Amino acid sequence: MLPEGTISSRFLLHLAELMTITLEKKTPTPLAALQRAVLIVAFVAPLRCDAFSLPGGPSFQTTQLNLIGAVSTQAVQSSTEKANFLESLELPFDLNPRSEGRTKLLNALMDGGGSFANPGSKETFELTAPGVWRVVYAPHMTIMTGLFQGELSVQYDLRDDGTMTSHAKYSFPLLNLWGYLSVSGTYGSVNRDVCRVDFNEAWIKILDDDTFAQGPFPTIDSVPDSFAKSIIRNIGRLLFIEPFAVFPVSYLDNDLIVFDFELLGTRICARKEP
Repeated sequence: MLPEGTISSRFLLHLAELMTITLEKKTPTPLAALQRAVLIVAFVAPLRCDAFSLPGGPSFQTTQLNLIGAVSTQAVQSSTEKANFLESLELPFDLNPRSEGRTKLLNALMDGGGSFANPGSKETFELTAPGVWRVVYAPHMTIMTGLFQGELSVQYDLRDDGTMTSHAKYSFPLLNLWGYLSVSGTYGSVNRDVCRVDFNEAWIKILDDDTFAQGPFPTIDSVPDSFAKSIIRNIGRLLFIEPFAVFPVSYLDNDLIVFDFELLGTRICARKEP
């Protein structure tokens, strides 16, 4: 695995080649549509606690109370570490710049023991997953956008039937690029520590400026038919490979998830909207 926040030079050079090509702002040519299709990848997942009972004699009860105290102390510690990380965010529900301080606080959160057990299992995430999750920390994303003085905002809309949609809002004024890249598919479990997403559709919405008065196309069916739509759809399917699908989960609770993006040796932290 690469060190935190680093990206292979080959990957960056390939990205730079794609993004430095002059692109039309209106109806894209097939080549421009292909370039835009790979411009951004939306990197792209409750715990039941039985009530404590204190049967038996004093000795057994003392043992149980000691265990309760230990659990209580750990819960307070993990709650503090989570609060510290969330307080470090400049944008509570949007992508924040990478910093050593935030990375350390995120690592402390994961080491604090506050995560649900077996975070990658369907039984663990099926009740907490549905909802809108927004990426709040992802070093590889801010590094790539920073190279071109751009901005990126990513959200995942997970539904209780196991389907999902992701919208990545991108803004690259230097390249006259504004719009949304969207993908959809399903999410599920590989094992108790690993989840997966299987995207099967991809589409874009190109904007003329940075006002973002319009939102993304909600589904592939809402995108007007065109040659560019077909190209992006087919290119997207080619990019849906296994390294983009499998994500070990390092932390999960009711409204926060941290999963590993092993292809780039980094992590993604997403927060669930209230």
